[in-house]
Amino acid sequence: MRWRNVDLENNTFDVTEQLPFKVPPKTKVIEEMAPPKSNGRKLPITELARPFFLKQLAMQEVQKEQAAKDGKPYYDNDLVVAKPDGAPIAASWVSSQFGKLLEDLDMPHIRFHDLRHTAATNMHQLTGDFYTVGEVLGHTLAGIGASLGLSMNFEAVTARYVDVRLERKKEVLDAYHSAVEKAAPEKPKEAEPKKGKRAAKKKHSEIDL
Repeated sequence: MRWRNVDLENNTFDVTEQLPFKVPPKTKVIEEMAPPKSNGRKLPITELARPFFLKQLAMQEVQKEQAAKDGKPYYDNDLVVAKPDGAPIAASWVSSQFGKLLEDLDMPHIRFHDLRHTAATNMHQLTGDFYTVGEVLGHTLAGIGASLGLSMNFEAVTARYVDVRLERKKEVLDAYHSAVEKAAPEKPKEAEPKKGKRAAKKKHSEIDL
């Protein structure tokens, strides 16, 4: 995704393109993007997701300034997620790093792409709105139905739901992000320093150093 498709003022982004499937190693400049595998769509940026966009934008500004100070090139491909020098990140690298993360956390191995299926299942369980879930993921009705194991008359559903409003997409994503946030483990509190002579002595020695 490129920044030109992100609207932070209205808190939306467009899924209209993606990196080419196989980017050659050590590629620095992307001449042309590829169409997305799923249907193009406009999605809301939720309150939980917005800080990640802002953090990414600020980090890239710092990287550009640092490259200029060091006299090194910065390849501004306008990518939301890129290497420190602006070059594109290979999909294979993302997949391998995800695998290493699961291994470090002693979790069962799944593909990075499987996160889409997990998100679809969770959003459907939380809202029961499989049609909007399909719109969020860019699936056809038959595609999202197969992903969720549903069997119904999809033509009738299509006739009933012509379009999903952006507000409804936001409601579904807000419900999902809220559940994810609640499920996240709390950060451990920092241990309070021990009181007494030993603690005071250690502090004094640190000051001397």
